[in-house]
Amino acid sequence: MVITTEQLLYENRMYKDPKHRIFNMARKGEIIPIKRGMYETDKDTPGYLLANVLLGPSYLSFEYALSYYGMIPERVEVYTSATFGKKKIHEFKNDFGTYRYRDIPLEVYPYFYTREVIGGRPFLIATKEKALCDMVSIVSPIRGIADFEEYLFDGMRLDEDEFDSLDETRISRIAPLYHKTNPDRLIRVIERRKNR
Repeated sequence: MVITTEQLLYENRMYKDPKHRIFNMARKGEIIPIKRGMYETDKDTPGYLLANVLLGPSYLSFEYALSYYGMIPERVEVYTSATFGKKKIHEFKNDFGTYRYRDIPLEVYPYFYTREVIGGRPFLIATKEKALCDMVSIVSPIRGIADFEEYLFDGMRLDEDEFDSLDETRISRIAPLYHKTNPDRLIRVIERRKNR
């Protein structure tokens, strides 16, 4: 469970020096610092469950979500999340992992992410379609549909069966909201593969 310094100070108010008590709890591993003013009480908590807590609003996306769904073969070591209005990439490192947050346009943020619950703890993660759109939106524009398709399947090593099962209507709905070339190209690649 995530707990803040304020909550710990309140819970330990009966001690002569609550701040020292919190320091000792952290030193003994009873609580684990995850960022300034915030602690996790369970050392076995999977790192992805903390991603939405460290910086919000956010949801897991980009490489992490693509790996989570088995769309790319690589195991991703960084918990990558989408957020908005932060103006720069934010990164946190703690005992549970490395967390990276990057902006997407505000108008696309509310679409197509879902709330999952593991062991009674909720977390937010992009759908497959949203994670892929988020991912290609941060890549330099790729010229030509053939080159873009090559990037998807040879560069990113996307699973072709997973790609072909994506919901085209979701991608069509959000691609224009990024105001970038690459998300729009996804629709054209889907159409091109259907017409083969």
